[in-house]
Amino acid sequence: MSYVSLLRQRPVLVLWSAETLSVFGDRFFTLALAWTAWQRSGAVAMGLVVVLESVPHLLVGAFGRQLVARVASFRSLAVVEALQIVVIAALPWLWPSAGLAGVLAVILVIGTCDALTGPSLSALVPGLVAGEQVRQVTGLMDASARLTWFLGPGSAAVLLSYLAAEDLFLVDAATFAASALAFAWLARTVPQSSRLRAPEAGKTAKPTTVRARTVLRARPLITGAFVLSGVGEFFQTVLTIGIPVWLTDRLHAGPGAYALVLSAMGIGSLAGNILTGNTRLAAPFPSGFCAAWAVRGLLLAAFAGSSSLLQVVVLTALGSLLVPVTSIALNAEIAALEGPEQLRMFSVCSVKLHLASMGSMLLLPAVLERTPRASFAVAGTATAVTALLTWTVLKGLGHRQALQPGQQKELARN
Repeated sequence: MSYVSLLRQRPVLVLWSAETLSVFGDRFFTLALAWTAWQRSGAVAMGLVVVLESVPHLLVGAFGRQLVARVASFRSLAVVEALQIVVIAALPWLWPSAGLAGVLAVILVIGTCDALTGPSLSALVPGLVAGEQVRQVTGLMDASARLTWFLGPGSAAVLLSYLAAEDLFLVDAATFAASALAFAWLARTVPQSSRLRAPEAGKTAKPTTVRARTVLRARPLITGAFVLSGVGEFFQTVLTIGIPVWLTDRLHAGPGAYALVLSAMGIGSLAGNILTGNTRLAAPFPSGFCAAWAVRGLLLAAFAGSSSLLQVVVLTALGSLLVPVTSIALNAEIAALEGPEQLRMFSVCSVKLHLASMGSMLLLPAVLERTPRASFAVAGTATAVTALLTWTVLKGLGHRQALQPGQQKELARN
């Protein structure tokens, strides 16, 4: 089923439209926050904002499984989105009155809301479609991020020609209002998925949770995929930070060249999403997943030998083409799980992503500044080797295994 066919289903269309607006708003929010932090409080404030935003994701993912389960409904998500409207819209006035400390407190609130809604929404999306359409709808939702990655900076630039940077907070608040309305409509239109809440006979449905360790032990293919993607995402930061360094120090290129590379990155990821979401993958999970990460690693290592802007653009576009392949494959595999397991694994996936991001941002920039060529070579090689080792280990486990009776009981008990 193509994306166009999926969008003919009204619940999917409403959710996708609202999420696309919301992700655009997030791009505006990030730009406004970074710019305002820099102008009002300096570079240290920018670093604090980035680190602090990730803290709730780690805490909620590690200790908040009951909280995540409680907001795993469209009605609850609408309430959380409505709360963020007030908080984000207040930021332009809060900064002058409460200072940096007050803004950091708001960032903690927003980060906590994101940590709760992200896994919940990911787990609710598959319930909108039939089982055979899960990979396609996963790809469709992923397309929102790819589309805004490409169009978001340009849209923000246009808005900033008419608005002050602080006014982008109000634009973001408006997108949250759209999301809240969409979730409220879906709460009335789409029945709550029985996979996420399993009521006993004669009792009201209560949040059902499982322990992450139990699921990871029972699902070795997903566990291996988490390890591989965590390592890969850690080293992909070399690309994010290293490209500007490489363009300026090695190729003596300017901002125009960097804009061209970013455009290639956006176009490649969007094209990869369309191909992945609308065609059948050549290799099943986890073989295709590991192969895609191996190629991404080789392409990252190849930057060490690039000597022209054209080579950098081509390598960037090819690498970005594979980003949706890995993300959609893993998310679709998680979406195939039962509701409580699915919800917990989306939380673990969020923790993994933020750990990799925080760790790499703390450790890699200094190394990249001193030895960019070696950083590209080592990071790419490490990613490719990890992918091959993961594939070797998972291959020995065979194809997707049915849970043993003891594991089923343990999952139900937890």
